[in-house]
Amino acid sequence: MTYQNQLVVVVKCNGKILREDNGVVSLPFGSEYSLLLKNLNSRRASIKITIDGQDILDNSSLVIEPNQETELQGFLTGMIAKNRFKFIQKTKEIQDHRGDKIDDGIIRIEFAFEKPSVIKRDVIVEHHHYNDFWHLPIYRYDYYEYRPIRSFYNSNEVICSSAGEYTSKVSSSGEHSSNGKSPNDDIQVYNCSLDNLSTPQQDEGITVKGNEIAQAFHSTYLRELDPSEVITIRLKGFKDDGKPVVEPKTTKTRITCSTCGRRCRSNMKYCSNCGTFLE
Repeated sequence: MTYQNQLVVVVKCNGKILREDNGVVSLPFGSEYSLLLKNLNSRRASIKITIDGQDILDNSSLVIEPNQETELQGFLTGMIAKNRFKFIQKTKEIQDHRGDKIDDGIIRIEFAFEKPSVIKRDVIVEHHHYNDFWHLPIYRYDYYEYRPIRSFYNSNEVICSSAGEYTSKVSSSGEHSSNGKSPNDDIQVYNCSLDNLSTPQQDEGITVKGNEIAQAFHSTYLRELDPSEVITIRLKGFKDDGKPVVEPKTTKTRITCSTCGRRCRSNMKYCSNCGTFLE
């Protein structure tokens, strides 16, 4: 379970919430999973999701109502999620065919909340008498301006299209040192070719299309959004000791201490009985 600024994100497998440990969720290769998101804010949340660097919402945004949750079950095409998320091991054959991505195995959730609704405030100023004229009460209205953003949504879940594209530019200062050399002249740059990468690590995995489903969505509109934040989760198919994950670690999973045999909760680092580090 990952919580950040009133948004909760969990990975579910076989209907159970998986345990997250320092941004890592372990589950067996070949497992199908879903993403459960809950908005604890009083404003609607707009969410963009990429897995392995791929936009899985078909260039749209998932909208979650205040204090509501949505379980996204698979890849979106138009208004329908047609295939479940399936986690598989990235083999050398797969790497040679599809290439290697720096964000393979990573789920990235970018979210932002709507700016507050229009707020009207009346300020009454006292009457003043000048030259036989009475100044009437003055009313002032303070409000937040917003522009509608076209979007897409569905029965229980909501999808919103992107409001725009953001680009950044990097420019060179053009400064030179006293010896006539640029400050960057002494920097050595090494070029790495992806064609020469070695075999993937055994714990590396990617998400592909799994079983067919039919999760439908509708459209809606959003007001202007606050600045966005990002949550990342990494999926792993092997444990730290190099052994493959046989069963996903859920929030109710118990770990047996190798020293005293005490069964401890999965979120514990050390045995509560003897203090042994739990693997």
